[in-house]
Amino acid sequence: MVGAVTLLTFLLFSAFQINEWIESLTGPHEAYQIDELPLTLLTMALALAWFSWRRSRQLMEQIALRLASEEQYRMLFMENLAGNLLASMDGAIQLSNPAAARLLGFGTADEMQGRSLEDFYCDSTQWQAHRSALRGGGKIELPRLELKRQDGRIVHAVAKLSVQPSPLHAPELHMYVADITELASMQSELAEALEENRRLSQRSMQVQEEERRNLARELHDELGQSLNAIKVDAVTIRDSHGNSAEVQRSAKAIIEVSGQVYDVVRGLMRRLRPVALDELGLRSAVEYSVEQWRRRHPAVRCSFAAEGELDDLSEQMNITLYRLAQECLTNIAKHAQATEVAISLTRVGAGEVRFICQDNGQGFDTAPRRQGLGLVGLRERVEALGGQLDLQSAPDQGARVRVSIPLKGSP
Repeated sequence: MVGAVTLLTFLLFSAFQINEWIESLTGPHEAYQIDELPLTLLTMALALAWFSWRRSRQLMEQIALRLASEEQYRMLFMENLAGNLLASMDGAIQLSNPAAARLLGFGTADEMQGRSLEDFYCDSTQWQAHRSALRGGGKIELPRLELKRQDGRIVHAVAKLSVQPSPLHAPELHMYVADITELASMQSELAEALEENRRLSQRSMQVQEEERRNLARELHDELGQSLNAIKVDAVTIRDSHGNSAEVQRSAKAIIEVSGQVYDVVRGLMRRLRPVALDELGLRSAVEYSVEQWRRRHPAVRCSFAAEGELDDLSEQMNITLYRLAQECLTNIAKHAQATEVAISLTRVGAGEVRFICQDNGQGFDTAPRRQGLGLVGLRERVEALGGQLDLQSAPDQGARVRVSIPLKGSP
């Protein structure tokens, strides 16, 4: 370009004798170096032409970058699987992508322009609260937002609202929504299934306890009485003076065997249904169970403490707490190698009942979550009553079982 300008200048000056004409004009003023002015002006013109060309090239590059950036933004905005909306601060939709149009029941994104975001809120007061909060800046993240489609159907979405300020125009409200209607439906179905499973589990345990009670009663009424009758007859035979020594030895053997069988039956009855629980109540039943366990394991120091009113709890609550103490003591005897055990049973006002069993045994790693059937069954019992069971343990740090059951969860 510079070469072309130079050649054109040379041809014009040659054709019109411009240099001689300029010399005739500037000759009288040679003392002021006026004759150097044309070359200076020419150099300045060339410099301005080069600067203009360079600046125009930079502007073209900037325009190209901006167009490319806008195209990328448009693709991200329009092709995004999540719904994107731009609106004014009063909620008038200015731009939306196809995903937002599909979510809200429109055929194309253009159909949404001019509509108000408030029209798609199921609760208009919620929109008013969101708009007021956004006017102060910041953003709002909603894990679950109910929106109303054009056809009236309700959809559930994860939403994020933010305000984008701009020095050139009014602030814009950006809204991002992702449809989670199917996920919300699955969560609702899962919650219903879990609740149904909880009720079935609770009913199953009630039936199991009723069956245990019936078995314990039948063992006591039928087998226990029969064994007593056999023992009485054997005692009568033994004490008869007319019987031979052989008959008396046989009678003594029958008495011993019947006594052993009766002890076994009594043990089965206690395991099936603790008599103390029905006759003495929860506090005395657990205390008796702890005392019996302490006698079988004299090397372990075991303490039991109870606080609060525990006599008016439901039968299901009583048997669950009793089985908790029973199972914890059994596991400690089998696995813990502990020297100290502490069990506490506390009623916290009218709110809940808390059970804690802690030992100083060898502990175990709870990460693999390899729990025995006994603990799994206890967890099901507790959750069936709406409670929670928390197991904490670590190698060489003992174990701690903490259970909290709300009183309203007991039937």
